[in-house]
Amino acid sequence: MKRELADYDVFPKIIESGKKTSITIRPLGQHAGFAPDADYRIVFLPMCQSRESENLEYEQVIVKPRAGTLVFEHAFPWEQAHIIRVFKLPAKDGGELLGNFMVYSLLPDLYGRRPYRGDFHAHTCRSDGHESPAIVAANYRKSGFDFLAITDHHKRSPSVEAIEAYEKAPIDLKLFFGEEVHPLQNHVHMVNFGGNFSVNALFESDPDQYYREVNTLLADLDVPTGVNAFQYASCAWCFDRIREAGGLGIFCHPYWVANVYHVQENLVDYLFEKKPFDAFEVLGGHEVYSNNLQTAYYQEARAKGMTIPIVGASDSHGTENAMWFNWMYTLAFSKDTQLESITSSVKDCFSVAVEHYPGEAFRIYGPFRLVKYADFLLNEYFPLHDPLCFEEGRLMKAYACGDEKALELL
Repeated sequence: MKRELADYDVFPKIIESGKKTSITIRPLGQHAGFAPDADYRIVFLPMCQSRESENLEYEQVIVKPRAGTLVFEHAFPWEQAHIIRVFKLPAKDGGELLGNFMVYSLLPDLYGRRPYRGDFHAHTCRSDGHESPAIVAANYRKSGFDFLAITDHHKRSPSVEAIEAYEKAPIDLKLFFGEEVHPLQNHVHMVNFGGNFSVNALFESDPDQYYREVNTLLADLDVPTGVNAFQYASCAWCFDRIREAGGLGIFCHPYWVANVYHVQENLVDYLFEKKPFDAFEVLGGHEVYSNNLQTAYYQEARAKGMTIPIVGASDSHGTENAMWFNWMYTLAFSKDTQLESITSSVKDCFSVAVEHYPGEAFRIYGPFRLVKYADFLLNEYFPLHDPLCFEEGRLMKAYACGDEKALELL
């Protein structure tokens, strides 16, 4: 964690653009304290401000500590990050630099939304994962997640199991229903996020009805040469059923390599042209190679003028010393973590996908405006957010394992 975050509390960090706002910088420990009789020079550096002139004068104020804190007002312009540079006076060359503190100003539409980290695609031991649903949920919270859908293969019930495991516990991790949908005679993978019934159960319990309805769709299709018409009709049928269930339909990892690419490219093209899905899993192909192709495909689709809502998902199959877990996820900018808010935020393109392999810097995909904001959050907000989540996740796991004291502590 950077020194400014460890040694000082700066609030608020998120500010409505152009409105005069009171900022407080509070030291965390005597070693970071402000001298009560000293003056401090506060310089405001907007990150998007031109540096063409070396003589550019940034706005600044002089303040004295108040009850051990620095308090000052400023109207932060535009939508951007701002450096608040603090100097202790007097000293040579303008003062002794104490630190560079960051805040972010937002336009009203984004200021009214909060950033939530989530995973739309994860597995447990109820299919081919390693841990039980309750433990998976606890470990996600320990890692800083705000929402999660367990999406086991062919099954919605493990997501129900996770929700029921914590229905009596006051937790802030929002758990959603989910399943990975595997329709008959169609190898395209889809996620039913938040649906109030299982789409897998529909065709598994009544395959004849599935084939009848898909073939009815098929009769009205005029697909390009090389596109598997039945598979497209099956995908359209599944995404329609997911929406009927009130869920978000996600088109998953087409460039996952299963000997060859998981989805024929002609079919990928047609799915993007017709867009029967609600969101594209731009990250979630397990390895760098697949994600390189999925992100490039998404960027090219946007360059062609397409509007493509996206999510990032780990497709994790384990949460302890496991590959994929916490490598890819979504930041959804939403009013809250209710299902309607999260799904509408994704559909309205208020989400970005984050890729963060162990030992590497994170990469962010999505609209430029949101990527810029997400970069600030991953550096300045989530390092403070995640330790709080870790403590709750630790107690969730203890509670799931029968510790009676954990409920009271939660």
